[in-house]
Amino acid sequence: MNKNLRRAMLAGLGALTLTDQLSKKLLVELVKRGAVSEKEARNRVSGVVKEAVKVKNKIEKSAKVEVKKLIKKLDLATMSDLRDLESKLKKIFLVKLQNY
Repeated sequence: MNKNLRRAMLAGLGALTLTDQLSKKLLVELVKRGAVSEKEARNRVSGVVKEAVKVKNKIEKSAKVEVKKLIKKLDLATMSDLRDLESKLKKIFLVKLQNY
């Protein structure tokens, strides 16, 4: 995987974790102060986490699309290409072996 893409994905996961942790800390403080109920705090944390997961999934999907474009642009072999080649080579090898 491209080093920069990997870093971007890890940064996204880090941001998701940080968002979860910070939102929990903030809401715990609000509950202590009586600004929100515990139930409301749980709902808010859940909403923030769900939204963060949606964003993470969007980023991952976009990253996959971009990697596929890059592979095509660089004319690199995919795993499917390599499996096809392996299958063809096996057939050729078997024919050569039978004729030997």
